[in-house]
Amino acid sequence: MIYILIGLLGFFVFSFGGEIGVKSPVMRNLPKEYRGIFQTFFVENFDNAEKFKKGKRYLYELKPYLSSVAGNYNLCLDIYKNEKLFKMLCFSASDGQDLSDKIFKISEEIDFLKIKNKPVKKSIYLKVLTISKKFEKRLKVTSPNGDILIDYLPAQKFKGQNFEHITVGNAIINIDTVLLNTAEASKVFDYLLKGYRFKGILIIKSY
Repeated sequence: MIYILIGLLGFFVFSFGGEIGVKSPVMRNLPKEYRGIFQTFFVENFDNAEKFKKGKRYLYELKPYLSSVAGNYNLCLDIYKNEKLFKMLCFSASDGQDLSDKIFKISEEIDFLKIKNKPVKKSIYLKVLTISKKFEKRLKVTSPNGDILIDYLPAQKFKGQNFEHITVGNAIINIDTVLLNTAEASKVFDYLLKGYRFKGILIIKSY
């Protein structure tokens, strides 16, 4: 009898290697570099989640759809249970910080998505290297696709202030908007998902 139980257990473990398989996200009007960052975010921060592997059976499968419309983010999660559509959850977010905050509340809507690593929010500055000469007193930060990573924050010239920060380069400032290339935008996107919050922007004129 014990051998039968062991065999059944082995079959179950083989058939359902992980409880939640997170599929590669679909990105619309967003840098493609966000895709891997977003998938890894779910795997690292929710219990029993792993990157979806074709041919492997999961109790739940999660397919994220992330898009940008007029600068805002729209996120939809298609959730499959035993390979059948089980639930859909959709919401919008005004910027990257809002998106991060709302994702960490998903457990309130989906009971099997338990938070494993909820980051401690940490306030830092964004230091921007740019060839642009003029900028407004308050700036927002976007990717080339126009999604708003950081909404309006106070901006000032960097004069050696000893603030904790991250640095992005090759930026262009157009009146009140810091436009980042895809690599730098992806860097900021990753920091936001990890719980970092920006409280100001420091501008360094590059030549």
